Amino acid sequence: MRNAAVGIERIKKVLLQDKTGAQEDVIAVLRSDLYDVLDSYFEVDPQSLRAEVAVDSFGGYEVKISARAFRVRKVGHTG
Repeated sequence: MRNAAVGIERIKKVLLQDKTGAQEDVIAVLRSDLYDVLDSYFEVDPQSLRAEVAVDSFGGYEVKISARAFRVRKVGHTG
């Protein structure tokens, strides 16, 4: 029974690593969309925008986003 438990854990690790590795394109699109949204409200330094996605042991996603903004834009700003 112990070998089965070890095997299941190995399979989980492989699957979770594959999920994480396959997300580079998703993160690139997410960064672009986030920049557009944030830039509607703030003057954002595009080089400072960070987006990270991690997969937890339950298969859920943990998303961390950070950016440096200089000031709030005026209401009604369109770009």
